[in-house]
Formats: sequence, C-alpha cells, structure tokens
Amino acid sequence: MLKRIREIYSRSKFSRNTAPKLLSLLFAIVFWVFVMDQVNPEITRSLQDVPVQLMGIEELKARNYEIMGEREFNVDVTLKGRRNEVNSITKQEVEISADIGDLTSGNQTILLNQNVSIEDITIDSISKDNITLDIDEIIRQPIDVKIIKQGTVPEGYLTEDMTLSLQQVFIKGPESFVNSVESVRGIINITNETTRISKEVAVEPIDINGETVTGLEVETNYVSVTIPVSKLMDVTIQPSTVGTVKEGFGLTAIKVTPDSVNVRGQREVINALKFIETMDVNLNGASESFEIYTKLNVPEDVTMNQYLDEVKVDVTIEEIITTEFTYDYSDITFLNKASSLRTNMADLEGVVLLRVSAFESIANSLTKNDLTLYVDAEDFEAGTINAEIVLNKHNEFNGIEIIPSNIELEIVDLDAEPVEEETTEEDTE
Repeated sequence: MLKRIREIYSRSKFSRNTAPKLLSLLFAIVFWVFVMDQVNPEITRSLQDVPVQLMGIEELKARNYEIMGEREFNVDVTLKGRRNEVNSITKQEVEISADIGDLTSGNQTILLNQNVSIEDITIDSISKDNITLDIDEIIRQPIDVKIIKQGTVPEGYLTEDMTLSLQQVFIKGPESFVNSVESVRGIINITNETTRISKEVAVEPIDINGETVTGLEVETNYVSVTIPVSKLMDVTIQPSTVGTVKEGFGLTAIKVTPDSVNVRGQREVINALKFIETMDVNLNGASESFEIYTKLNVPEDVTMNQYLDEVKVDVTIEEIITTEFTYDYSDITFLNKASSLRTNMADLEGVVLLRVSAFESIANSLTKNDLTLYVDAEDFEAGTINAEIVLNKHNEFNGIEIIPSNIELEIVDLDAEPVEEETTEEDTE
C-alpha cells in the first residue's frame, strides 16, 4: 500500500521542485504569524453589565411556577481574541443565559451558560458564573369571606345575622402570598339603616395585620351581602281565655306576670303589633281562683329578645251573691229638679226594694249608705209624671233590680199663675 502511494506521488507534479516549495510554504506561515501579531494582535476586553437571559420562563409558568423578587441580572465579561474582532463586538453578540424551565420552589442557584456569536473570540472570565432565583409555586385556594360592619343603626334597632352569597372566594397566586392571606374582606356601611340592607360589597385579600396582599388574582371581586334590621319594642302581654266559669260565679281579675316582653322584628311588623297573647287559658266550669303557667303565642315574624319560656297567669274567680236593701220613698233624692217644683213623694206609702248582685268581695262590703236611689227631674213639668228610680252605682255590679222601678208623682209648679174659678148665677144668688 505504501509502495503504491509512493508511485502515485512520484508521477505527480508535487514531486518536482520539492525543496523550493517547502521553503515558500514555511516563509508564508512565518509572514502570516508576523502580520497577525503586529497588525491584528490578540487582546482582551471587558464588557460591563451584560444582561443575563432567563431561558424557559414560559415553561416555568406552564408548570405553575413563578419567579419571586429579582429577575433581572447583569454580569461583567472579559473577552479574548484578535483586536479588530474584539473591539467591534457588542453586548448583543455575547450571550449569557440561565435555563430555568425545570426549576421548582425555593431559592435556586443556576449556572450561567456562556456563548459568543463571533468566531475566534472567547470569554476569558466572567464576574460571576451563577445566579440565585426565588421560585414559588402558583396555587389556587379558597379563602373565607369576612364582611365588617361599619357604623351603627339608630337606637331601638339592631342588625341580625348577615347572609353572604359566597362563604369563600378562590384566590390564585404565589404560594407564599396565598398563605399570608387571613381572609378576603369587605366593609359594609350600616349607619342609620332601619330596614333590610342588601348591597354588593367589594372584597380584597387581607393579611393577619389587616394589610392588603397584592400580587394575587381574586376570582370574585364582589359578594352580595344581606343584613336584616330589626326594631326593638316592649309589648304588653294579654291573657287569652276560652270557655266560661261555672254559673253563679264570675271572673273578677286575670293577671299575667311578667306583663310585658321585649321583642324585635321588621319595622312595619313591630309598629303594627299592639300586644302579644298567651296561649289559651281554659275557664270552662271554673268556680275558684287558680294560677297556671303557659307559653306566649308569638307571631312567626316576631322574635323575643329575652328568654321567656313561660309566663304565670293568675285567675281570680268569685261567687256572685245577691244583697237586698229597703228604702222609704222619702229616702229617694231628686236630681236636676227645678226649685219651683214640688212633688208628693213624701206622701207616698210603702217601701222600695233594691236587690244588688255582685261578686262576693264587693257584696260583703256593701252598706245602704253606699247606695243612693234617685229620680232625674230635669224634664219634669207640672202634672202627673211616671218617674224611673235609678241607682247611683251600677257598673261594678253584676245585676240590679229595683222594685218598683217606676213611681207615679204629682208635680206642682209654684211659679205658675193660679187659675181663677168661673162664677155662675147660682153663686151670686
């Protein structure tokens, strides 16, 4: 094989004048080295503040990670090469980069990649060969909604429990930011409100110190808030009864303890409420006093402000008895009688019988002096009058009977002119 190569070489032109050719080649190489060394020598040059390119940002975001804090870096680079090329190079032709597409959460140190787009120029040194990035994962998390009431309603009103359209709102962002959120908070003004409040309230993420956390995406910026406003009022308690007491007896008193209760409800409802009744108390056939504990019959749209499971109802029942008194006609007085009128009351014979039916406690304390019979003479005129006898008291009695209830009286008017008698012929004879 070697022999074959020698034969080919010996036949070619290269085998002729070998020594001069080798000498020329050597001279050319020496001359090139001289020119390059003297005319375009090798030098170094520093470039300041060459930007570091972060490669893979989109891949990082696609994996739900984000760079926190500083994300722009510069380095100083020293280049080495021939003077002409080195002096003409720009920062754009020097590529310093860091691959970040595969990073995960935490402080990550990344080695810098170095490249120069001009041939025969190399990077001799670099101010730093790595950078540190703070990487945080992007998370989506539900956070409790808190609505703060601002101001006060007028005296005599109170706010009930509020209702929210959402109890939680989703927020999205770096995990460290999301974890710092204490609540998604909004403020609703209730100053001087007296009726139901319904508003759309703006909400934002708040940390434990009450400061707004920025850099987060809040998926719902408004929450519907409803707050019922109730009016307070003391209302009388009235007893409700069914049935009737035994014949010959009567209900003299019924008392509820306590006699009032504080309630609340919508303003219109409370304004129209006059009283609250107890549940029905059965009086059917009762012949003696008793007490009973019963619940209140509270309307559905009214709420008691105090705990009052039952109230006490005291029922007083007494027997009805009849007492009789007798009066002479002279004991009967006249009311509104003109001073010129005279009656024959004193000439009447007999007595007047008064029967009074009343509760036992009243009847037992009655005396004749407490009772006065009278005749109203306001419309009396001279002549014969059928007059009614009336008792001065009657409202507190269950029944009154006066026998007789009417009397016939002769009325004479003293101021009337006397009637002259006609004379006849017989009288003159």
